[in-house]
Amino acid sequence: RQYRPHLDMDPEKRPLISDPREKSIIPPRLRAVWRTDYFPCIPARYVLAIMSCLGFLNVYALRVNLSVAIVEMDNSTATVHRSARVFDWTASQTGWILSSFFYGYIFTQIPGGWLATRFGGKWVFGIGVVMTSVFTLLTPLAANHSVWLLVAVRVLEGFFEGVTFPAMHAIWGRWAPSPERSRLSTITYSGPYLGNIISFPLSAVLCQYGFDGGWPSVFYIFGALGIIWFILWIFTSSDSPSTHPRISLKEREYIESHLPPPQQKLDTPWRAIFTSPAVWAIIIAHTCQNWGFYTLLTCMPTYFQQALNLTLGGSRSIVMNGVFSAIPYTLFAIVAVLSGQTADFLRAKQLSTTIVRKGFTIAGFLCAATFLLLCGYFGTNTATAVTFITLAVGLNALVMAGFNINHLDIAPRYAGILMGITNMAATVPGIAGPQIAKLIAVTPHDPKGSVEYYHKFRDEWREVFFISAEIYIFGAIIYLILGSGNKQPWADGSASKTRQRSTVAANMEVSG
Repeated sequence: RQYRPHLDMDPEKRPLISDPREKSIIPPRLRAVWRTDYFPCIPARYVLAIMSCLGFLNVYALRVNLSVAIVEMDNSTATVHRSARVFDWTASQTGWILSSFFYGYIFTQIPGGWLATRFGGKWVFGIGVVMTSVFTLLTPLAANHSVWLLVAVRVLEGFFEGVTFPAMHAIWGRWAPSPERSRLSTITYSGPYLGNIISFPLSAVLCQYGFDGGWPSVFYIFGALGIIWFILWIFTSSDSPSTHPRISLKEREYIESHLPPPQQKLDTPWRAIFTSPAVWAIIIAHTCQNWGFYTLLTCMPTYFQQALNLTLGGSRSIVMNGVFSAIPYTLFAIVAVLSGQTADFLRAKQLSTTIVRKGFTIAGFLCAATFLLLCGYFGTNTATAVTFITLAVGLNALVMAGFNINHLDIAPRYAGILMGITNMAATVPGIAGPQIAKLIAVTPHDPKGSVEYYHKFRDEWREVFFISAEIYIFGAIIYLILGSGNKQPWADGSASKTRQRSTVAANMEVSG
């Protein structure tokens, strides 16, 4: 029985079953809570956008907190020296710790998209976040045991977090009406950058003033917040409008009128997907984007500490480092949301989706490349370096209204699977980028911190930025040539097996 909600009904009098799985998941005493509309003035699709934004805020906070904490965990860079244990890690071991997350992350991209497309993204996304939170809570224990157990825990964090982006794309494939696709998606995907804004400075403050000796509190606080978010997610989200217990009939019909009609048991057109130029444009653009993004995400605190000698009063350096590392992502989050609004406005003015997606992608890549090069050559002090990196990262957010949501344009039914494919390829830079940055930007330890020491580090980081800029430019060229905003011929899938089974059954019936 399909549930069609009516907002004028008492929650206790509404039909008991909306999502067919509710009966087995939600205890009877909590079903009234489940059906209560907690945000009556906010459309259900925007509640979903806000909650998914908070979910990504959590997963990115869980991902990047180590980038700050590792400065205090490593004896060669620690400035606070509180009671928590510090470790004598080599540069190679530090590189492994920072990149290990992506070894797990890469393996669950396509499975996450397939599971979310097949069974719905709510639980796939939620379980991905909560399990990442659980392993984050175990990080201090693993670090105190051995460096390789820490690497293993980070791999498992990546394994579970890997399903989140594909699952969310699958959810928006069922929830985002085409006139609002850019707007809703950019609200959701501003979450990771809000996570960076919060995680960098808060992690630094916790390293300085937190409980349990400093840096361990970073992992306990963020892990606990992820579990709290999961509980709220269960009660506020749904796989689709048709299974949402509180959505108005008007909103549901509006959403469904702008989406492809639902179909059962479609075959995934794998051959068509992997031979589509539009798909390869997204794969290459996504990979190029993540090279520069992950290099800065994982190494920015180290860059500020090594190349800029960011030390303002001894133990305060870690806090200021965290604050400066968060500044670029503040601009990124603002530009991401504004770019989504602007993209939908331009499409409403009859500008083609292809032109809009290409324009935002190319602008984001070229701005990032330009300001990284300027930082490499002219970022000789804290003010200029932070300014150039902020503009490089912040204006790069234009791609959020470009290739990042292009999956929903070319094949909304398979958006989750496409995100899994492109994000799997784009995870390789997360593994290689930090390792290469660590190999390039390494010099003998100079306990006196001489001027020549920091000049040497700036020269090496210039090479890191130059590589990222070249890759950004390459991605812009490829996307300009191959990119498309048009729905692809294979986007509605193939029901061949279903039709064949029906034909065989009909023939048997006739012959009988």
